[in-house]
Amino acid sequence: MEIKARAEIVWSYRDESRARAIAEAVEVDNRGIPEKLKKSLNVETRWENGKVITKVKYSGEIESLIVALDDLVFSVKIAEEVT
Repeated sequence: MEIKARAEIVWSYRDESRARAIAEAVEVDNRGIPEKLKKSLNVETRWENGKVITKVKYSGEIESLIVALDDLVFSVKIAEEVT
């Protein structure tokens, strides 16, 4: 099933330096999206006031979106553990 979706996901840390470190780590991972997926998936992550904010735009099969969001959450979890 093909869908179009937009989402904003916000993680709150109340610590600007930790939010920045997590956002930068996740954004590096965002840039590593496979070429085939880049045509249908746009993911941007930034930090602001102790929060990590990820915006997602997607058009395609729902299964691919689920995998991408799962990867995003896993990346944030790893960055949290490191920081």
